[in-house]
Amino acid sequence: MDQQSERVKQFCNHPLRYARIKQEGVITGRSNNCDGCGDDSGYGYYCELCNIQAHVACIGWPDIINHPCHSRHPLKKVSPETIDYTDGKCQFCRSPLVDLMYHCSICNFSVDLRCWLNPAPLTIYEQKSHSHTLTLMARKDAFTCNACGLVGDRNPYVCLECDFMLHKGCINLPRVININRHDHKISRTYHLGHGDWECGVCRQKMDWTLGAFFCSRCPNYAVHSKCATREDVWDGKELEDKPEDEGEEDPYKVINEKEIIHFSHEEHNLKLGDDDNAADYEKMWCDACIRPIDSDPFFKCVECKFFLHKVCASLPRKKRNILHSHLLRLQYGDRHGKPFKCTSCLQYFDGFKYKCNFNSACIHMNILFDIRCSSISEPFQHELHPHPLFRTSKEHKTCGACGEDSEYVLSCIVCDFALGMDCATLPRKVKHRCDDHVLSLHHGAGSSNGQLWCDICEGKTDASVWYYGCDECGVTLHIEVLHIQIQLLYTLVQESVHTEATTVGRSGIVKFTVSNEYV
Repeated sequence: MDQQSERVKQFCNHPLRYARIKQEGVITGRSNNCDGCGDDSGYGYYCELCNIQAHVACIGWPDIINHPCHSRHPLKKVSPETIDYTDGKCQFCRSPLVDLMYHCSICNFSVDLRCWLNPAPLTIYEQKSHSHTLTLMARKDAFTCNACGLVGDRNPYVCLECDFMLHKGCINLPRVININRHDHKISRTYHLGHGDWECGVCRQKMDWTLGAFFCSRCPNYAVHSKCATREDVWDGKELEDKPEDEGEEDPYKVINEKEIIHFSHEEHNLKLGDDDNAADYEKMWCDACIRPIDSDPFFKCVECKFFLHKVCASLPRKKRNILHSHLLRLQYGDRHGKPFKCTSCLQYFDGFKYKCNFNSACIHMNILFDIRCSSISEPFQHELHPHPLFRTSKEHKTCGACGEDSEYVLSCIVCDFALGMDCATLPRKVKHRCDDHVLSLHHGAGSSNGQLWCDICEGKTDASVWYYGCDECGVTLHIEVLHIQIQLLYTLVQESVHTEATTVGRSGIVKFTVSNEYV
């Protein structure tokens, strides 16, 4: 046995890091192998001071230890499978006990290796959390956390003087934050005060005697602590004692009451459209939302054939949105470039977009939201559902419109209904070559006999899902068939086939015009 292996067999009293053996070697610039057995697979511990890494089984752990949180009896080293009366979780981190552990059979007290090597502090003094020292109560007793309002089942930090209990993870909750559900900063408090409070994220009732986040400018707005600090809600920034964000960046400069310079088209001024060419409006499409100009006020550059609805010209350069926790920035694309795929609805789009450049992870994942999805706010009202919808959780759910699993969904807090973003942004009306009339979006439950057939794929239409139909001719189309055709059209665009494909927002009409009759 070499010297390094000998060192592994000796217990190390330094803090150890638990990680994948091979990955830790790459990070630290040392060998990728376990110093005990020489293998590079699996997980183990690494000591930065000793430059040792080894599998759990390759380290000479002591057979008996004394733990500061369980001073009454020593703890013995055992394998989890030899004990059948525990709850199978570590007393401190609640992780499943899968490797070696230390156990007291008298008190049924178990701790895994990581929590033994890096024990929780017996006392914590954090002035921003509480004015007194908090003491760890290492017991399996249920308690209600004064910070988040949730019930814990073990190990609170307590202040006996104040009858005050906290989860360890709630001691360092941020004091002031921004979330993607509200325009103002919100602040943490341990007592909301009397009132009929509803969480601004999950939309559930709140216990006003417990801690939460509240808005000092909006007297009726509050959020559960756990909801406010969810990774899909909060960007992770503590804003206490931080200056206010920089002011808004204007999307355009006003030249006069009928002329502007827009950041997306600085080479020419945009002029307010007039009614002289109203007959040509159907041929004009807004370069931001890719919807027809119709009779809406708009700006134009005749030289470049560039058009913007007046409302689209005023889109903010940066904004928060319920679909992503970071601040998003408005970008305009190359008018002759490739369409992009929206992160939430997964549909292709070639208009303006909101992009996240908050960190390298979001840049790498290319987080992009089209104008339709980024314009959705709460409460979201859809004419085919009687109740308002909210982005209450980040869980995948089955979309009630198409029956498919969706990652980004809007949920009903009254009934068990969820709507995926691809269906939430479906246009209410479409024009398709299969019928001379405009087709409207219908709820499947509205069918008299439930026997509907798609006029494109000739498959049966599920009476429980949504579809497009013509009230005059009885023509019906699966919504997923239109999704597929839109994707096909955009693929043809990217392959430089002479195709014009245009989708629009929630309230407009979709037009598909293809030279080779794909749609």
